[in-house]
Amino acid sequence: MSVADIWEAEELLWTGGTDAFRNRMAEGCLMVFPGMGVLKWDAVLDALSAAPRWSQVAMTERHEEASDGVIVLAYRARGLRDGDEPYDAYCSSTWVQIGGQWRIAQHHQTPLG
Repeated sequence: MSVADIWEAEELLWTGGTDAFRNRMAEGCLMVFPGMGVLKWDAVLDALSAAPRWSQVAMTERHEEASDGVIVLAYRARGLRDGDEPYDAYCSSTWVQIGGQWRIAQHHQTPLG
């Protein structure tokens, strides 16, 4: 899997359902969402199952660092949901290679505005 594939997987986590997360999260994955705090594996899936998905996301100001089975992404996101105001945030994610597969181990969002 290339870094471009990781970016595609990252976008799918925004627009896909809980299965997108379940199929890509590392065991013990930690995520920080505004208004929810720090969530781990089951809590991430529970929170996402109750939340509407983003209809689209634009990722700009993309940066990545890769080395020996770890890829860190940092970017600015603008998520859109039907009927909602756009959501703007700076985000970071850490992907790790486990058993030959890339898994997300960490994600953080810092809202803008």
